[in-house]
Amino acid sequence: MAKVNLRVRYEGGQGVVKGLDSEDSVEKLISHSLEALGIEEQQQAAIKMLSGFPPKPLDISDRDKSITSIGVKSGDTIIFQISSPPKTTEDPTPTRKSPCPTQSTSTPTSDDVASKRQKTSDINQTKSNQLTRKVVPADNSCLFTAINYCMSGCVVPSENSAFMREVIASVVGSDTEKFSDVFLGKPNAEYCNWIKGKDAWGGAIEVQILAEYFQVQIVVVDTISCSQTIFGEALDFTSRMVLIYDGIHYDPLYYAAPDGTIQTVHSTSDSSILEKAKVTAAEAKAAHNYTDTTGFTLKCLVCGFRMKGETEAQKHAKTTSHTNFSEV
Repeated sequence: MAKVNLRVRYEGGQGVVKGLDSEDSVEKLISHSLEALGIEEQQQAAIKMLSGFPPKPLDISDRDKSITSIGVKSGDTIIFQISSPPKTTEDPTPTRKSPCPTQSTSTPTSDDVASKRQKTSDINQTKSNQLTRKVVPADNSCLFTAINYCMSGCVVPSENSAFMREVIASVVGSDTEKFSDVFLGKPNAEYCNWIKGKDAWGGAIEVQILAEYFQVQIVVVDTISCSQTIFGEALDFTSRMVLIYDGIHYDPLYYAAPDGTIQTVHSTSDSSILEKAKVTAAEAKAAHNYTDTTGFTLKCLVCGFRMKGETEAQKHAKTTSHTNFSEV
């Protein structure tokens, strides 16, 4: 019987559930998930579970059903909406502004609420004809963190990128003809080991694989040229997310609505999002918020080492794990 390992999250935190069997009941899944999230069963009055991308409700009306019968498989992320008298639960879908999950399971404090309101006020000042950039850490996993943000509405630790790296390695390793050594620039097996490492940078190959895996268009707008590359465009996907690339770093873009909510996933039928992304990229270019990878000179802000060009920057990052650079 196949083992099922899952990520679980709710508005106050996240956790991991390991070792369930595929034929275990939904009731057992819920019980183990609540335990992983640090929630006592008597604290909750009603539970909703969502999974997939975009997140969709799971049918848990019959809790005697097996885990697999409701479409849950190992590696999934399950989002819990838990209602109880002393707590409020926000919609966890990417189109809502919700608190980012952390390793702590404590409920938000009054200071957190005040901070959130201030952020909402700031967001309302955003120009309606462009998207807003969410800066994520420059730690070699920025591509994966950016995609994760678009899916969850939260910036999560880079350790969460391990799942995406495993997906990419699995896809590449399963088709050595499509992902040949020439295509990858290194032997297939070597690439698979490399991409699973925390120091591997993602690029076009990885974006295309993740677009197909999550069944969503991933639009990458380039700051320097303001051009857009739409990964998954040839496939019949109904949703898209937008990332901005400055030469060496990816950040997610989102739309801030007048009511303070944020939208990180958009319908592919809404072409205005692409235009808004171009406006955002043009503004970033005008502010020189990019790195000219063909002739730039960088200084490592960790050790002071100077390097020229993207190749030297990547080499320095891989040999030292330093990724905090400044253009000179």
